[in-house]
Amino acid sequence: MEGKMTQRKTALIVLTGLILLFTGMYVSLIFNRNIWTDEAYTMELVYGNHFWGIIQNTANDVHPPLYYLIVKCFVLIFGESFAVCKIVSIVPMTLTMLLAVTHIRPWWGERAAVLFLIMVNAVPCVLEYAVQMRMYSWALFFVTWAGLGACGMCMADDRRFRRHCCIQLTAAGILACYTHTYAMLSCVCIYTLLCVCALLRSRKNRDWTLLTASLISGGIVAVCYLPWLFVLLKQTLSRIENYWIEPVTWEVVRRYPAFLFESRLPGSTALYLVLCGVAVLVCILRCCKPDGGKREGLTALLMLAVPLMTALAGIVVSVMVTPFFIARYLLPCMGLLALFLALAFQGKHGGVQILIGVFGLSMVIESYQRNYQMEYCSTHTEELLAYMKEHIEPDDLIAYNYELYGFIYEIYFEDRVTFLSDVDFAGDFGSIWYFDSCVTPWLEAQVLEQNGLEKEFIMTTGIEQNEFQLYQIRHKE
Repeated sequence: MEGKMTQRKTALIVLTGLILLFTGMYVSLIFNRNIWTDEAYTMELVYGNHFWGIIQNTANDVHPPLYYLIVKCFVLIFGESFAVCKIVSIVPMTLTMLLAVTHIRPWWGERAAVLFLIMVNAVPCVLEYAVQMRMYSWALFFVTWAGLGACGMCMADDRRFRRHCCIQLTAAGILACYTHTYAMLSCVCIYTLLCVCALLRSRKNRDWTLLTASLISGGIVAVCYLPWLFVLLKQTLSRIENYWIEPVTWEVVRRYPAFLFESRLPGSTALYLVLCGVAVLVCILRCCKPDGGKREGLTALLMLAVPLMTALAGIVVSVMVTPFFIARYLLPCMGLLALFLALAFQGKHGGVQILIGVFGLSMVIESYQRNYQMEYCSTHTEELLAYMKEHIEPDDLIAYNYELYGFIYEIYFEDRVTFLSDVDFAGDFGSIWYFDSCVTPWLEAQVLEQNGLEKEFIMTTGIEQNEFQLYQIRHKE
């Protein structure tokens, strides 16, 4: 008994240490002012609107409003800053990892919990999007929580425990639906699989309690999502044949695994696919054995079924209606993929688990190095901001000619920024700092001549992935 208690305490220390380590890893990537277009949209929407305004604006976009409302709450409490907005995305990653302690460890053991922690952070695309000002990490947490709630309902024989899991599933399902459209679709897949399992179990045992609870939970989620369903239909109809996503072809589908698993480690995508294939075989063999392990094997396969069904649904919609699916929309399912791998290998020999752990940690290290490079070294943003802080004067203006990036420049320079066509060159100003992206409209030399101005090239720089020539325009002496 004392040995088991010591083992449990050691496992808890290991799990806690891994959670703190991975959370610290994410936090170390947020101390920069490097954002991309969608992140700038998040900041513009949250900073420029109250709660009702956020809901109205997201109704005209393609995503539900919950994530933006969460960011607004954080901003109201902690203030407007890049770090605060990025912390909002790290919080759900920590919550997802805590599920290893609250759900996975009690249900499937310490080894499954450790494997889950490693593998959920080992998917390369997860680390990239977990520190961005977008909703994907929240969607990942809610979908993973919903999947675990469904598992708990199926495993439980105690009605009180089943009711507790049903409440969790319902809450997670509602939150997922209002976070991302494909998180909603993943929850539909979870409920579909749950109802099929409940129906088979109910017919066998002549006890319809599980099926009834599943249908009631799904009905509550559907009713709560109904107000936004009409918005979703409007959003979808308005973007048919008018959306930025490329047509879904076989070649595009073949690139989905590379988006999820590709890294600078040679053959990482192939290794992930092989690992998943081996895990499927292991689970099938477990299901065929009458002497135990069947439940874990079947549960693992059902976890894998959710991302596969989500992808299939997205592909069908994209082919039959209009392109609406990209590999990034599978991010909310990556927690369930990690759980699939953890359950598949948690009963194997310790050497196999060590190899998988080493592979996962290697992927974490490589992904961290790549994302560190992306966050701190891939753009000229910090260089530009430092130069502007040193040289810009209170009466100076900033002009730009790449209209699409105007709202991004406003995030950094607020009301100093003016589109080139709207600049009054005869006005009262000190200097004009001109961001020339070498696109139309062009700054005509005669405009400068007529207003007694001259242009001096400063440097080639940029914000986000948009490089431009920085010029200083001032009055001739």
